Amino acid sequence: MAEAQEVVTDVNIKDKTANPTPLGFTGLGLAAVLLSLSYIGLYPVDSMVVSMAIFLGGFAQVFAGIMAWKKGSVFGGTAFCAFGLFWFSFAGLLLMPALGWIEGPEPLALAAYLFLWGVYTFIMLIATLKLGSKAIMFIFVTLFLLFMLLAVINGTGNTGLLVIAGYVGLIMGLSALYTALGEVLNDAYGRTVVPI
Repeated sequence: MAEAQEVVTDVNIKDKTANPTPLGFTGLGLAAVLLSLSYIGLYPVDSMVVSMAIFLGGFAQVFAGIMAWKKGSVFGGTAFCAFGLFWFSFAGLLLMPALGWIEGPEPLALAAYLFLWGVYTFIMLIATLKLGSKAIMFIFVTLFLLFMLLAVINGTGNTGLLVIAGYVGLIMGLSALYTALGEVLNDAYGRTVVPI
């Protein structure tokens, strides 16, 4: 009777999945720009903003987070999933009271919500210092400032700061779009076309 031979094979699987960062920052950027323009006063927060919050801010970032997690990126997976879920919760804060499901949040409760997101963003900002991307670091600096401004506005009732918050959000959203589109162009050309 022949002895069974042990066969050892070494299989190397090359990761051919795409970089999820452009999708995540596109979702953040588009949703943030459109919401920020409402803070500046160009139009009210309506179904366009809520729809962008759900489908681009929410779904795009959660999908990007899952893709980043699959690629082994703890930062990307955590950041995109958490901030994608932020957009879903933001839409819920607007929709649930409008549908009569529950009362809207008190200003102090909303201030606490925004402050906590600001603290979370600050910790994520510290992590960006090790990523080596000035563009991503800038996004998190401006996002932190935005959350803190919105927390102060809701906590104090000082709505005069809302336009300033709108411009900070606009800068943050545009920087996220810059990063997303820069990643796409750099990948398409196979070299650094846009510094990130």
